[in-house]
Amino acid sequence: MNIEKLKDIIQDSNINFLIGSGMSADYLRTLGSIEVLLTESENIEDEEIKNIVKVSLYKKYFDGVIEKNLNILDNDSTTDILMNNYKTFFEIFNKILLERKSTLLSKQINIFTTNIDICLEKSLEDKGFEFNDGFIGNFKPKFDLSNFKKSLFKRSLHFENISEIPVFNIYKIHGSLTWKKVDDSILFSPTLQLIKKVSDVTISDDTLIEVDNDDTIDDLESKATSVTYNASEIRRFKRQYEKLNIVNPTKDKFRHTILNETYYELLRIYSNELEKDNSILFVLGFSFADEHIRDLTIRVANSNPTLIIYIVAYSNNTRDNLNTSLIPLIKNNNVKIISPKTHSISGAEEFKYNFEEVNSRIFKSLKKSILEG
Repeated sequence: MNIEKLKDIIQDSNINFLIGSGMSADYLRTLGSIEVLLTESENIEDEEIKNIVKVSLYKKYFDGVIEKNLNILDNDSTTDILMNNYKTFFEIFNKILLERKSTLLSKQINIFTTNIDICLEKSLEDKGFEFNDGFIGNFKPKFDLSNFKKSLFKRSLHFENISEIPVFNIYKIHGSLTWKKVDDSILFSPTLQLIKKVSDVTISDDTLIEVDNDDTIDDLESKATSVTYNASEIRRFKRQYEKLNIVNPTKDKFRHTILNETYYELLRIYSNELEKDNSILFVLGFSFADEHIRDLTIRVANSNPTLIIYIVAYSNNTRDNLNTSLIPLIKNNNVKIISPKTHSISGAEEFKYNFEEVNSRIFKSLKKSILEG
């Protein structure tokens, strides 16, 4: 890609990111077909078979994604690669905001994510960078959309000089493992107690079925017929798991009114930010499987010709899928796909655009170009 052109664009643009599970895939499992399978499991007529299939899928998602956040919270060494990638990303863009020439634009970056993990907030806090996740208060932090978009300024101790501090706005569209619903409010739960409570629920292996990556719903239903139904274990795990205030990987969204309203308000903010003149959106690790976000992105791209969207494709296969499923729906020529380089002779990919490669090949080069002027 043309780094010099990107440098010129980013100097005068409102900067937005849409981050999906692909950025954390080196440590946290991507959803794969779980969303489809959970949605289809609702059509299973036998209630016991349905529960076995559903809880088996829940358990796979819990083990592969949710429970691992306890390691992130505890700074376990197994999370080092993932968290260092996030920290590098924020170091780069904190510096870009500080060095950006435009004085008309605020020093803020909007990060929209469907990820429910704590990687964004934890890495920002570890680095000491300013961020806004929508919570306000010290003893009982409460989520309120009005808390976003606040600029921060620092005054010199000895002089009257005032400078704006870079701020990262974190919009967690699918909820977060740190969210705790209490009555009609969303409170902040930094200790991840709800995850620990799910983890403490005992459920034996022979109560569930093994979910393979290429399984269909018929495969899972067939497997479930050979399992002896343990009603008490299934019920305990399902009841505790469904207290997590997240969008479970299904086509359905939140069950609770306050969470459902928050979900759609966050989508509205996403749309509004992209509708601003001279905005840029980087899409990282996101497959556009979420129909609401996909449709909103297409609509705004078609209605706002000043919006530029860069989608970083993990592989050339990903690029080809996007060229087939997404690009034909874009009327303006404002969506660009960045894909891995291929070998001139063999045609094989030289690398995959995982988080480390995105930082190294795109964002570090961008920062270097901006610093050099």
